[in-house]
Amino acid sequence: MATLEEARAAKRKAAQRLARVTQVNGIGVVRAGTGYGLKVNLAEPVAAGVIPEAVDGVPLRAVVVGRIRAR
Repeated sequence: MATLEEARAAKRKAAQRLARVTQVNGIGVVRAGTGYGLKVNLAEPVAAGVIPEAVDGVPLRAVVVGRIRAR
C-alpha cells in the first residue's frame, strides 16, 4: 500500500492526467487497507480505460457521485 506522501504526490499527477476528463468532479486521498489510495468522483460514468487503475503504484477508485451543485 502507498504512504500518505506517495498518495499526495500521485493525486497531483492524477489531477494533471485527468484534467481533460469533463466527468471528473474531484480527486481525494482516502484510506485503502493499511495505506492510502485515491478516490475519483465522477459526474457520470466514463468509458472503460479512461480512469487508470493506479498512478505511480497508488490505487485509484472511481465512483459516480453525480453533478455537484451549490445549494
